[in-house]
Amino acid sequence: MTQPRNSLVARLRAKLSHACVDALQPDLIIMDEFQRFRDLLHGDSDAAILARELFDYSGGDGHAARTLLLSATPYRMLTLAGDEPDEGDHYQDFLETLSFLYGREKGPEVAATLAREMRAFRGLLHALPQSHASAVETRQTIERRLRRVIARTERVASTVERDSMMSEPPITVSIAPADLAQASAVSQVARTLDAPEIIEYWKSSPYLLNFMRHYSLKRLLEDQIDAPSAVLRTAIQAARPAMLDHDAIDAYAPLDPANGRMRAIMDDIFGQHLEQNLWIPAAMPYYGEARAGAPLTKALIFSSWSMVPDAIAALLSYEAERRMGVGESGRRYFEQHRLRPLQFRQDHGRLAGLRALLLIYPSPALAELADPLAVFRETGVALSLEGMRSAVGDRLKPALGALKEGAVSHQDAHSAEWAAPAVIDDLLGARSRAWLEAPHGMRALASEDAFHDHIAELAAAVKTHDIGALSDDLSDLLVDVALGSPAVCALRALKRIAPELAWDDPRLLSAAAEVAWSFRALFNQHDAVALLRRDTDDHYWRRVLAYCAQHNLQAVLDEYAHYLVDAEGLGARPADDRAIGVARAMAQALAIRPSQIDVDDVQVDGESLAISKFQMRGRFAMRLADYKDEDGAVARLGGVRDAFNSPFRPFVLATTSVGQEGLDFHPYCYRVYHWNLPGNPVDLEQREGRVHRFKGHAVRLNLAERQAAVVRGRGQAPDDPWKLMFEHARSEAAVDTDLIPYWIYEGSVRVERRVPMLPFSREVTRLAWLKRSLTVYRLAFGQPRQDDLLDYLQTLAGDGMDSNLLTDLQIRLEPEVFDRSA
Repeated sequence: MTQPRNSLVARLRAKLSHACVDALQPDLIIMDEFQRFRDLLHGDSDAAILARELFDYSGGDGHAARTLLLSATPYRMLTLAGDEPDEGDHYQDFLETLSFLYGREKGPEVAATLAREMRAFRGLLHALPQSHASAVETRQTIERRLRRVIARTERVASTVERDSMMSEPPITVSIAPADLAQASAVSQVARTLDAPEIIEYWKSSPYLLNFMRHYSLKRLLEDQIDAPSAVLRTAIQAARPAMLDHDAIDAYAPLDPANGRMRAIMDDIFGQHLEQNLWIPAAMPYYGEARAGAPLTKALIFSSWSMVPDAIAALLSYEAERRMGVGESGRRYFEQHRLRPLQFRQDHGRLAGLRALLLIYPSPALAELADPLAVFRETGVALSLEGMRSAVGDRLKPALGALKEGAVSHQDAHSAEWAAPAVIDDLLGARSRAWLEAPHGMRALASEDAFHDHIAELAAAVKTHDIGALSDDLSDLLVDVALGSPAVCALRALKRIAPELAWDDPRLLSAAAEVAWSFRALFNQHDAVALLRRDTDDHYWRRVLAYCAQHNLQAVLDEYAHYLVDAEGLGARPADDRAIGVARAMAQALAIRPSQIDVDDVQVDGESLAISKFQMRGRFAMRLADYKDEDGAVARLGGVRDAFNSPFRPFVLATTSVGQEGLDFHPYCYRVYHWNLPGNPVDLEQREGRVHRFKGHAVRLNLAERQAAVVRGRGQAPDDPWKLMFEHARSEAAVDTDLIPYWIYEGSVRVERRVPMLPFSREVTRLAWLKRSLTVYRLAFGQPRQDDLLDYLQTLAGDGMDSNLLTDLQIRLEPEVFDRSA
């Protein structure tokens, strides 16, 4: 009875699905990243049959639906002899995709014709250089056939030097005695266990015995944990100096990188003092000293070994904390209780966090009156921080005058200057007081009673206009708040991308306060506390204001907000949705917690072995993966990606091939490290393409370099300076294509490929082969046995054949564009 019932249910589901297709009546069907769903195009499953019915839909009036397939890699772009079978075959994938695109009636015939033309083209390539003219003619025939269904634009043709805006700065890798000591110790343990040769492991990861994960070496150790041989116990004891020391870490002692690649990357990253920043500097700062050296950027690191991202995240994050002064502040690495200075609590009946309200109250008056972008727009020269403070102070004089005239002050009373911005707002007629008093207003940020008591105290001060005793530095305080309050800066940034909303719109105020609340979590992190408190006795809330002002927080958030409108798909949404969506994305990126990285601790315990664990933190650097934070909560991979795609930490993201395709990491990163090189040039391009994308960091840095004059010294401030600069650069482009300036915009900054190779290693030769292959592999497009043809073409290039002749033979599928200069 069960089988007929299931059959009936399946048939009914199929009928329902077909009826839904008819009811849908699609005009255009879009499949994004469709290479992940190739079985829908060519398979025989129920889903594939239904998908083809959808693709072939035709209405009663004969109007057929159109299908648009989106993918940078619609088929395996290059198949080499050593590739895994499940990675796909270029030739078969290419012909099947083409057959689908031409439709069921014409597809097989066109695919067969193209296969013949491709064979003829291959023959002409093998007859070069004498066959060059015929090969060009055949290439043009193939292009015409493919362009009917495929459009593919290459970056390389859009750059002056045909280099796709790529560079390869040298990076020095050296071997130190500690590295060789690691190799010797671990090798002895491996030989004792009859484990596979560990030289490739040693070349890739320091402290291998601490980051073994589930490799065979660890399994073999676990098999002998209860009854190890005396030789194994001796080897483990001798290897202890080559392992991470829990007590040394707890004391924030310096750790040797113990690996050439790790040392090179540490020198690269910490050599620019990246750890001394809590966010990536703005591409277009509104004031401050001119940038010296290469602009700071994040780092994306690819490795073939799964233990490497853990080692990178743990060791780089530890070193960043150490250099930020956490140990110097008297803290221990593993201590559980950490000071969080920005808290809203009661201390013996006294509200202890009132001054911290200056960081999370979004003052509409200060945001509008003292906008550093407005000063930047009106000033023809770059201002120093002090110059900007002076200009902002002048703009705040009317507000300060209104406060002194309208506020109630008592020179013998305690100062309530923490309420000054809110009182100014009320005196100048803003609606923020109602937002303060409303249950769904500022008090909705948090549920704890002490916070609500702080908000009630602020609302009472605003109602009475009572700010207690006025100090002589009130003007300086208001300047600090105007330039450095996360709430005020967030309010301006959100207003720029939602200009339809009034400065005191409750929805805008709530969104800005949500962002500011997440900044509170950032500044309560123990490493941030150590960094800001180093060499100063100022109150911490004042140090936060000063740090934000010194580091151009306003320019940082303006740039980030512009990116998020596109990233979150908010461009066509109503203004309040844009503001709320951008604020929520900012808050989530800021709120990411440190990951917990398991570290194996292998010790000899009498006649047996013990493998215990301790955890190290990943915050400055993280692994692209789901993880557990310090409270045991699971954080998803998507949250790590979103945080990396913000100006905030993590500044280094380490990944295996999981991050190689379909994920974007370009907003604040133009530097890719190949810890291990891939075997295929397409994989090299895929890795580097993760940071070479729409409005990427390198593009924005070059845009600010070349187009800042469009904003600076031009009078009234634009709503969104980045939108203005992109539009102006687009209007100047010689070619009518969105590739310039959104994907390619040349200047002093280029996307960087960095390869930390050990001297005299096989990777030196492999990199040279990969780079040669990148220049010719497109000539093997649509061909079987691509590696044979690739070797032949490389030989031609090496024998001195004119590179322009080979370039003429590349199959190009970009749509024709209008040249504005013609």
